[in-house]
Amino acid sequence: MKYLIIFIIISLINTTIKPQNMQKKAIILGATSGMGREVAKILNNKNYKVAAAGRRTELLESLKKETDNKIIIKEIDVTKHEECRKKMLELTKELGGLDLLVITIGGWTSSIKQEWKYNVNLIEVDILGFFIATDIIIEYFKNQGYGHIAGISSIDAIRGNALFPVYSGVKAFISKYLEGTRNYMIQNKIPITVTEIIPGWVDNETFQFSQMDETYWVSNTKKAAKQIVDAIEKKKKKAYITKRWKIIAKLLEWLPDCIYNAPWWKIRSIKT
Repeated sequence: MKYLIIFIIISLINTTIKPQNMQKKAIILGATSGMGREVAKILNNKNYKVAAAGRRTELLESLKKETDNKIIIKEIDVTKHEECRKKMLELTKELGGLDLLVITIGGWTSSIKQEWKYNVNLIEVDILGFFIATDIIIEYFKNQGYGHIAGISSIDAIRGNALFPVYSGVKAFISKYLEGTRNYMIQNKIPITVTEIIPGWVDNETFQFSQMDETYWVSNTKKAAKQIVDAIEKKKKKAYITKRWKIIAKLLEWLPDCIYNAPWWKIRSIKT
């Protein structure tokens, strides 16, 4: 009888506590280029079992080759809502579980025209797509009892950008959605970590900020990705990329409207 009780206790412990020495599993949504692609590489090198997802299959294939075919890849278009939800769950099965979702999607294009169709695409990807892809994994993590979500917003989420109001608006949605989700987990004592990644200027395939006038503190994608992974491993609530952009964030929060909107104060914030 004594040994039966011991066996039952050990079995209960094994089913309720996640083993710490198991290989961690991560999905990187938006891994075709930029920060997402570099994050996928770093996590792969840290012995995570990685699934990379995005719309451009040829770039996912090249990423797989770069990692010696170690990662799983899947084409996912977040604007196809039902299909997106289905494929996200398929990835959790292919990975054999999930510990981390990093979502780095963005609908911004190289065009800076304020035409409605560009803005609609931005809204479809950065608001609807972000929600659809994240929501299904939140439910997965809640059922599982643990997990970690890291989403990328922007420094432009802090104040409405006069040049690109829709861009700052969608990034503000991401920021507040992640904050609200984090607060829900805290208030309901659910052990799911939510990290908001807040980049400033980061060079990418669309914009080379380091080659532009009036830009500063520009990071390359490798440095940015390294700091993102560091923030994830430290389970931070918020992480500015690079770290000194926290100074700009505080200035934007404190700056009165009369100064922010003054004619001589030009904020030429181009997208991250």
